[in-house]
Amino acid sequence: MLSKIRRQDCLDQYQTFPLRSYDYDKDEEQFFYPKVFKSYILTLASKSFKGHVNSLGIELTRLIRAFHADTLIFLGDTKTPWLYQSNDYKPVKEAQEYLTAKKIGKRFNGALQVDTVELLMFIKHLAWLTRCNAALPYFHFIDNGQNMIGSICKYGNLHLDTLNEQADEIFKSYIDSSKFDFGDKNSCYNRFGKTSAISGRQTII
Repeated sequence: MLSKIRRQDCLDQYQTFPLRSYDYDKDEEQFFYPKVFKSYILTLASKSFKGHVNSLGIELTRLIRAFHADTLIFLGDTKTPWLYQSNDYKPVKEAQEYLTAKKIGKRFNGALQVDTVELLMFIKHLAWLTRCNAALPYFHFIDNGQNMIGSICKYGNLHLDTLNEQADEIFKSYIDSSKFDFGDKNSCYNRFGKTSAISGRQTII
């Protein structure tokens, strides 16, 4: 199941979400990121991005179950709507059609609460949107207990922050039985193409 939450209602309830806005007086971006306990970059051994996103959905579902959670909440770090950027690249178009079928309108910029049954399909589409639509915000997720913050980068890696020591212990217990490998900043590159350019990636000029 996927359900919508108004942006302000989500921020009132979950105050650890990272945020980004532009200060026109100072002519610079302003950032909020909560204090974290530890930060990780997690990778998966995959031969294609299509197979990679399927594995990512499976492992992320296993991760939230380790935290005894049954949903994740996803929110963009700016007020830009989920469907702000159109893209005719097939997997991205399918992702946009998926959101439209879930009653996500073109102006909706709130949060999406996704349960474990829906998560595999949602992650598949979110990963393609993140990979190819450069004009969209960074979409972060948290669990209901606000124990962790995560996001999927355009290269398909999972960036995860634990927010307290107990959450970090749960994460480390889970990771030993997962298919994730620990990465670092050098792990974020286009390993699914012959060049650094990402197929289908576009922005709005």
